[in-house]
Amino acid sequence: MPGRAAATRHVAGSVHLLDGNVLYALADQAHVHHAPARQWFSSLSGGFATCPITQGTLVRLVMRLGGLGLEQALALVGVVTAHARHHFWPDMLPYDKVRWHGVMGHRQVTDAYLAGLVRHHGDKLVSFDKGLVALHPDVGVAVEA
Repeated sequence: MPGRAAATRHVAGSVHLLDGNVLYALADQAHVHHAPARQWFSSLSGGFATCPITQGTLVRLVMRLGGLGLEQALALVGVVTAHARHHFWPDMLPYDKVRWHGVMGHRQVTDAYLAGLVRHHGDKLVSFDKGLVALHPDVGVAVEA
């Protein structure tokens, strides 16, 4: 994903926030879902976004599953954020502004927050998680794995 950082302004609906699992699949050619993630990303006509939560997930997965150290994981985040179509979204949505409809347990809290952040921007959230997409059909986009 080499390139230059894109401007943070965009037209609503033209940017997709990639969840951490999609980011990791794109970054790791040995990942079981690398090919579908790459195919989906190649068809993307607009930009893509990350936020501190998704970047942190990427760092965690690279260190845990990829066996790389912190410096290498952070360097990978740098490669992602330098991409010409990348947009950075700060985690600026207060948790009391998130739609909690359908959240049944602790594993759905981050998903609900990311969906809320995407709603705030008027864009879409990309994930392999069909449950997330089903719970947030207005903003969720599934990458078929």
